[in-house]
Parts: sequence; structure tokens; C-alpha cells
Amino acid sequence: MKRARNFWAIVILLVGIAFFLNENIAASQVRKSEEVLYKQLQLFSDVLSIVKSNYVEPVESQKLIYGALKGMLSSLDPYSTFMEADVYKELSIETEGKFGGVGMTITVKDSMITVVSPIEDTPSFRAGLKPNDRIIKIDDKTTRGMDSSAAAKMLRGEPGTKVAIEILREGAPEIIKITLTREEIKLKSIKRAQILPDSKIAYVRLVEFQKDTYRDLKDALETLKKQGMEGLIIDLRNNPGGLLDTAIDVSNLFLEPGKLVTYTQGRKTEDRVEFKTKQNETVPASVPIVILINGGSASASEILSGALSDWKRATLIGEKSFGKGSVQTVIPLPENTAVKITIAHYYTPKGRIVEGNGLTPDVTVEPKDKTVSLEGTLDLAKDNQLQTGVDFLKKEISGLK
Repeated sequence: MKRARNFWAIVILLVGIAFFLNENIAASQVRKSEEVLYKQLQLFSDVLSIVKSNYVEPVESQKLIYGALKGMLSSLDPYSTFMEADVYKELSIETEGKFGGVGMTITVKDSMITVVSPIEDTPSFRAGLKPNDRIIKIDDKTTRGMDSSAAAKMLRGEPGTKVAIEILREGAPEIIKITLTREEIKLKSIKRAQILPDSKIAYVRLVEFQKDTYRDLKDALETLKKQGMEGLIIDLRNNPGGLLDTAIDVSNLFLEPGKLVTYTQGRKTEDRVEFKTKQNETVPASVPIVILINGGSASASEILSGALSDWKRATLIGEKSFGKGSVQTVIPLPENTAVKITIAHYYTPKGRIVEGNGLTPDVTVEPKDKTVSLEGTLDLAKDNQLQTGVDFLKKEISGLK
């Protein structure tokens, strides 16, 4: 009995010592981290002082501090940025559905301002801009070191005014110079909804995920069902995304209630947030679906495509998508400035990370004719991606009968 008491006393003592040591180690690590941070801040202060005292011309402290903040945020990823007051003020413009500009979604990729996708029926689209075009100059000002918010501000402006850009395009022998005339950009999310000729296959061209997209798409699908829809093609090519909430809502049209659409994961395990469907689907499971994607399909497009693909509800046909799947939050700061910082990444229901990877289609189809426009009359003879989708659905439909 005495031995047992001694044994447990030793165990308790050892546990106490281990806890004490762990606490001391943790505290020591915090102190070391704080010391390193202090030294780095001292280095920043020293450099700031040297520039203020020795640079060839007088420099305002605010300019130096703002420049340092922009550099710090841009070193994290393409989407984190420090926004000065004028940029922060314009932040909400992109999702209002109407603004003066040239009609393109841009981001920073490989440290360059990059076109995610031109928006259909806009100056950028009509001028022939393509996904992954690199914008190197805007009105003779180099975009090197510029974040996407600053570049977007330069591209926007009063309708009727002009903006000149220079782009690098993969495979092009030289720099391409284009002058665009700004217009009032009115974003219409559904460009086409019809039954394809000589078939029972419905085709919906979805170009943006905006505030009214769910309602408009639901109405269109109800109409197509009355017209005898037996298969459905959702064309998300060159769809740059839009609102996350809308992508979740749209998923309700195709998936049963309670299905995971996407989840976000931040630094900590407890940061995981799940988004699930809540309503009964509009398109029944008996209707096979094809989603067309390409390098201009991004963000909300990838969320919808990934969800329907993971749940075996749709077959992805086309080319690898863009790969934009991160969550940013905007934190207001003094002087009407703000920080936009990435706090999480999106994942498909089966755990595929979208950011930087994109989605690989189930059936890869490179376009035979890269000049084919997604606007105007559908031409299956030239659009081999669409033709592949039609052929696939015809087999699915005949197999169900």
C-alpha cells in the first residue's frame, strides 16, 4: 500500500514538473518571438529614418509607411492588400451590378496583373482580351508592383473616356496594345437559356454570379422543364465568379437538402466553416448535367462546379479552371484605409483545394477553334466543347430510357 502511494506521488510530481517545463518552454518561445519581432521593427524604423534623412529628395512619412504596408501584404498572396482611402471607397462597386469601366475581372498572378476573364458584351470582350493575358501597362503606367485594386481603379472611369493598355499574351510574338472606351457595365448573369435544336437538351449560359442570379436561373430552369428538358448543359466558360452566397444558393437548384457545397478552412482546425444546401432541388436527379469550364472559370464558378462534380451530379467538360478559391476579409483602419487579408481557402466537398490548383475536367477537350465566340448564335460545328457535352448527354439520356 505504501509502495502504491509512493508510486502515485512520483507520477503526480513528474506530471507537475512536465507541466511546469511546458509552460516555461511556451513562455520562452513567446519571449523569443517577441524579441525577434522587436528587432525586425527596429530594423524597419532604422531604414525609415535613413530614407527620411538621406534620400535625394524629401519624402512624406505617409508615402513611405503606405508603401511598406502594401509591400508587406502583397508578399502574402495575390489577394491580400493594403487599401488607401480612395481604393477602399470603391470596394463595393464590383458587386453592385453597374459601373463605368471596360468589363474584365483581374487578379495578380505570378506578380503580374492578370485577366481572369473578360465579361461578355463589354469593351474588353469585344477587343478580344483573353483569360491569362498579362496587363503590363495602363495609360503608360507600368503595373509592376501594383495590386489588383489599384489596377481596377485605373481601368474604371466615366463612360465614353478611353484607357490604353499593353498586354503580354502567351504565344504572341510581341506586346499587344489596345485602347478601350469605357462603358456603363451592366452585369446580366444569364445570357442564354434555351432547348437546343433537334433535342431535349437545355443550354444555359451563366456569365456571372450576382445578387439576382439564383432567382433568374430558377425561373429559367422552370421554363426549360416545361419545354421538355431531359438533359442540361451549364456553360461556365469565362465566368469569373462573383458572390459566394449566390453560388451556394444556385447549388440548391441541383442538389438535395443537406449536401455540403463547400467549406472554408483557416489557420486553426476550429476555423472550418461549412456551407450546405437547404432547399429542394429544381432540376431532378433524373436529368443529367454537363458543366462546361475553361481557364476563365473562377471563384464561384469553381465552387458550383466542384460541388456538383464531387456529388456525381454533373460531369465537367472542357479545360482546367482558373484556380481562385480563397476567402478575404476587409478590416477597416484609421484614416479611412483598410486591410484586405486572406483568412481561409475554399475546398470542394471531397476536400479538393481550389486555390492555385483549379479543377481538372472529367473530360478534357481543347477548343479546336479558339476564335469561336460564346456570344451570338450557337455553332456546334465550331464549338467542339459544346458538341462534346451534347454527345455525352445524348448517350446519358438514351441509357436512362
